Formats: sequence, C-alpha cells, structure tokens
Amino acid sequence: MSLIRIDLSPPDYVHVPQAPRIERRPILSRGPSNEWQMWGVYGVAQGGERVGLSNHTWSHLDAPYHLLADGASFERLEPRQYLALRTRVADLTRTTERRASVDDVSYHSWIDEADLPGDLEGYDAVLFATGFSALYGRGFPMREGADAAYPNVTEAAARGLAKIPGLRVAAIDGPSFDKPETNAVAHRILLGRQPPILLLETLSIARLCRRFPDALPHEILLTVEPLRALGSVRQDGALASVFAYAPAPGAEDSFREFVEEMRGAELV
Repeated sequence: MSLIRIDLSPPDYVHVPQAPRIERRPILSRGPSNEWQMWGVYGVAQGGERVGLSNHTWSHLDAPYHLLADGASFERLEPRQYLALRTRVADLTRTTERRASVDDVSYHSWIDEADLPGDLEGYDAVLFATGFSALYGRGFPMREGADAAYPNVTEAAARGLAKIPGLRVAAIDGPSFDKPETNAVAHRILLGRQPPILLLETLSIARLCRRFPDALPHEILLTVEPLRALGSVRQDGALASVFAYAPAPGAEDSFREFVEEMRGAELV
C-alpha cells in the first residue's frame, strides 16, 4: 500500500502571548566526568527567568480539566479517545467568506455552523484547516493582542459538533478554538459534553498543503502521541506530536483497511 505520513506539529515552538518562549539549553556540559552532551528544555519568561512550560507553546491536546474544574484531567483519559482517529478534514483554506488577512496571509477567521462538514457521522475527529498556521513562522502569535485574530469556533458551530455522538476530538491549525472575546464558549461546550470532545490545538498544515497542493484529502487517519508528564498533580492537557496518514492516489481501499486496523488495535 502507498501510504503518506505527514507531521502536523509545528516545525518549531510557537510562543503565543500567554505562554513562555521555549529554549534548549545544556543541562550537563561535556567534560572529563561527562562525555555525553546533554540538553534540556526550559520555559523562559520575558524577563529571562525560567518558568514552567505551557502546552500552548506547541501542538497540544486539551483535556476537560483545562477549563472545567470538575472535568476529567488528562491522566484519566482513555488513550483510545485520541490515539488513532478516523478524521474528516474540513478544508477552509480556499473559502471566500469569513476571511481575515495578516501580513499578506489570508485565512478562514471564524468557523460557523455553515462550515461544518455535513458527513461527520461515523468519524472520530474533525480537522479544521484554516490556513492560519502559515503565520507561525512569521512570529505573529508572539505579538501582543495576536490572540484576538485567532480563528475560532462559534457557539453555534460548537453545539453542532457536540451533536455528533461519535466525535471524540476536534483539531485546528490555530493556537486555540476561542478568542478572548468569546469567553471560551467553544471550550466549555466541547470539553463539557459527555463524553467530552477533546481539543487538539496549534497544529500546522504547511506540510499537508505542500503534499496536496490542489485540494486537501477528504479523510485522514490522525494519530496523537502525547508527552506524558509524571507526578500527582492533575494535568489539564499534554504537548503532543501529531501525524496524519493519507492514501496515495489509487490506494484508497487499502487505506481504509489500514485505518480500521489501527483503530481496532489492541492496547497493551
């Protein structure tokens, strides 16, 4: 089978306004007592002090506890909820309505009910491809007030997604499903549904667009590989490497078999 694997995580860390910059620094320098060069990752605040890392600096998965005090925290989630997902791609990169432009990058600025695919039944996840992630490399998410320009999901669209009983994850190529002015309404609706719809944010579709320049694939297999933090503190989400699998032309039937095998794989 001809299978295409595409990395949907940003190629570098994305320092959004509410998150620290991430730097790699030496933990143990090479010397007579250590011939292995060892590096570590630190969050760095504007003043230069080291701070805790925020999930918002890279692709990440939000658990209900991220916004809801009585919601499930990440370590309590069943891995099947996010590990291998039959995903409908909502390609909004070429729409003519609800557009915005920053630094000559045009993107779909807000996702309304009319933007929801009509065939979401039977899918585990939906990926909203807005085109916003083209701004990651230009430093836009780092600018003060940039979060007001994020593509967001409206209340009506969130309620529409919440009606899809089998939907487990909603993903977007932007730092968040909400803007400051929305009072996190999409988060509250989707994470608050039972069972919850987890939110996969800060994805990049750059590689996907390069591989499929004419039109994004209708369906992909989405895999979410979270960084598991240790400790007793409840976790509101996790940094995660995210990959899309798509069929090469003519391999659609074998791709569907692959998707079902992955979704049904035994977890041990």
